[in-house]
Amino acid sequence: MPQKGLYPFFAATYLAQGLVGIAYVPIYYLQKDVLRLTPAQSAVFTLVMTLPFLLKPLLGLLTDAFPLFHRRRLPYILIASAATSAAWAALATLPVYRYSSTLFLLTAVNVGIAFADVLCDAVMVEFGKRSDKTGLFQAVQLGVLYASLFASGLGGGWLAEHASYRLIFGLTAVFPALILVSSLFVPEGEARPRPAQARKTLDGLSGLLASRPFWVCCLLIFLFDFNPFLGTSLFYYQSGPLGFSKFFIGALTSLAGAAGAAGAYLFWRVYNRRVRLFGRERLLDTAELMRLSILFGAPLTLLYLAYRGPWSAALLTALFGLAGVFMRLAMMDVAAKMCPEEGEATAFALFMAVFNLSALASNTAGGWLYERWSAGGHAHAAMSSLAALAALCTLSCLGLLRWVSLRPPRAVPAAASSLAAQEVL
Repeated sequence: MPQKGLYPFFAATYLAQGLVGIAYVPIYYLQKDVLRLTPAQSAVFTLVMTLPFLLKPLLGLLTDAFPLFHRRRLPYILIASAATSAAWAALATLPVYRYSSTLFLLTAVNVGIAFADVLCDAVMVEFGKRSDKTGLFQAVQLGVLYASLFASGLGGGWLAEHASYRLIFGLTAVFPALILVSSLFVPEGEARPRPAQARKTLDGLSGLLASRPFWVCCLLIFLFDFNPFLGTSLFYYQSGPLGFSKFFIGALTSLAGAAGAAGAYLFWRVYNRRVRLFGRERLLDTAELMRLSILFGAPLTLLYLAYRGPWSAALLTALFGLAGVFMRLAMMDVAAKMCPEEGEATAFALFMAVFNLSALASNTAGGWLYERWSAGGHAHAAMSSLAALAALCTLSCLGLLRWVSLRPPRAVPAAASSLAAQEVL
């Protein structure tokens, strides 16, 4: 199948992941209004229910090394999407929302979502590296994801005000079916026998884990994505001191989605293109886009010091949404290029687990710090301090660039420890 046939698969999978976002704003209010959680408690709840995203490498290893019915991707896609729908449906049938049962089912939902994401990314890396289109494929993925967030943000805000949680969760259970349909576009051939496939996968991964550029890149991703002023702290700031309505908070999510889609389109347009920038011609390849993302990331983060009301919230949401997706794509493209053959799902999932670990750490720290720093009516000072901390983490990435590789490490037997020299940025 021509590679252009992969675009429907990427689009449908990320459309489904974006549309389940109609439940995200209601879930925040479920924690706040039904479970009566404080900002710090809500951050811990979110940390636990999103832990499956840290298990992505194990899910990736499962699909890379252990084919099911002689296929590495398709059978697992069917299982993941069906399990996700079942968990959402179970949430819709709960008679009462209690802490333990709600947390358990939301965690199960995220297991399915994480696995579907791992499988889609594995296809992206496997086919994208063959034609140097990893950046373009990822731009399609995130572009569709954020475009769907435009609808799910407004829809989630409206549903939070007008619909029951059971109705919302029941509706959300329908969307994973899109992943089932999209799997028809995956041009997958038969895998090697299990022992040979497992050995090939482990050889590639052992080379990756033994390379210094891999660990440096992980540290860079963690620092770059550490944004404690977003997530739980921002929600409590919006719904508390700023007094934003549920619908307006949902509308901001939609605005971020539209801006993120624009950022993905901009990345698509400039990826590997020559442009005139700062008085000279530059090739906007992966390395250059990564440098520019770090240089512009810190000043953009500091603009959140002006987040004081509806107009500033809308403006900063749009600006950060566009730039944030553009910068994230640059980081993700570096990760994709470092993945070894036959270990695409596991390796890329390792990098994405670092993104998720950073998001969980920053969300938990942000909720905890905001609750303490905002005491006594100092909410804006607390948010400003969190934004400054994020900007400092972004700036610290500059010193790591020289050690980040753009090539996958050489596959070696798991017992070997030496590696060939890596090309660095």
